[in-house]
Amino acid sequence: MKKLSFIMILLFCATFTYAQKGKVTQAISYFTSGKLDQAKKLIDEAITHEACVNWDKAYFTKGQIYQAIFESQNKDYKKLDSDALNKAWEAYQKVIELDVKKKYDKKLETQYTNLIIDYTNDAVSRFSAQDFAGALASFKKVLEIRKTPIMTQEGQAVVIDTAIIFNAGIAAQKSNKYDEAEKYYKEAISYNYELGRSYAFLVSMLKAQGKEEEAAKYLIEGYEKFPGDSYLLVELINHYLLGKNPDPEKAEKYLDEAIKQDPKNTSFYRAKAGLYEKMEKPQQALEYYEKALAIDPNDYIAQYSIGNLKLTDILKDEEKLNAIADVNEYNAAVEKVYKAYEVVVPYFEKALALMEKSNDQTAQEGKVNAMKTLKGIYFKLRNRDPKYQQGYDETVKKLESF
Repeated sequence: MKKLSFIMILLFCATFTYAQKGKVTQAISYFTSGKLDQAKKLIDEAITHEACVNWDKAYFTKGQIYQAIFESQNKDYKKLDSDALNKAWEAYQKVIELDVKKKYDKKLETQYTNLIIDYTNDAVSRFSAQDFAGALASFKKVLEIRKTPIMTQEGQAVVIDTAIIFNAGIAAQKSNKYDEAEKYYKEAISYNYELGRSYAFLVSMLKAQGKEEEAAKYLIEGYEKFPGDSYLLVELINHYLLGKNPDPEKAEKYLDEAIKQDPKNTSFYRAKAGLYEKMEKPQQALEYYEKALAIDPNDYIAQYSIGNLKLTDILKDEEKLNAIADVNEYNAAVEKVYKAYEVVVPYFEKALALMEKSNDQTAQEGKVNAMKTLKGIYFKLRNRDPKYQQGYDETVKKLESF
């Protein structure tokens, strides 16, 4: 009787084991027919049983099903698991662990090839949704898969996906993972990919980490290799204009090169004018602001800056008035100052009008400064002409509305 009971138990276990493996077979059938919800239900049930927990076929099937869920265009299937792609990858890793005879290597190579596409698409989708950390993780997974033994069988070389490397750098940068971004940009440079932008972005990441000397090294190296690259040229100008150790002479040199390469770009003329202001060369600054304005009459920054340069000279002359002892000489000097104020008014009025037509943030911020400047000038001139009193009153009201 005991022997019979033992046989019955063995028979029950065998039957139950067969049933669990049968679920895997049925899951494959559902997967093949596109019924992913039923396939997922069965493989999830079977995979936890001891009969399948160490069965490579069960995990390969799970990988296929979960990968198909990720790839599906059916929204209901997509909702079955939000992490389907990573679970497919994990299932394939389990196959490799269990498949000692490597009978699944060729099949896995096909699945991995598709995984590369899937993770790339996932990275692009996440990047577009501004999930930069998620995009970075998927880009990194693509690079990881390409280096696996499955993808380098029979002496195949690792495929270097330079676009993925570069975009991993951008995703890392936007995730504020500057050290990772630095690594990927350096790798992109080593493969000569998007060299202009790779150098420029690398320099930006090095500066963000306080590595000023290394940043300067790569900036100069990049520009020497690609002197016509606008990204690098602008970064080089910014480095010598705005870096921790400004170099006006080098900044001037590279601004001249920028103007030569892009003679219609008013920002270069304005930058050079600003440089001359810092170097206390107001006449040269005025010359370049006027050149910018000649190219683009609607350049409100150049318009405002010309007015500001002229106003600076007026204020200097006004400070000297108290030192004049002779009454006639004093009155003549005062008249000269007030006429100069009248001459400068149109520059600020025109700048303000241009700012009011513009939608960019710089213009919105500049409006307040322009109005405050005009308010002060109008006040000084209010007794010379009623229009200045009117201008003062209107400007006060505008400022009160901000």
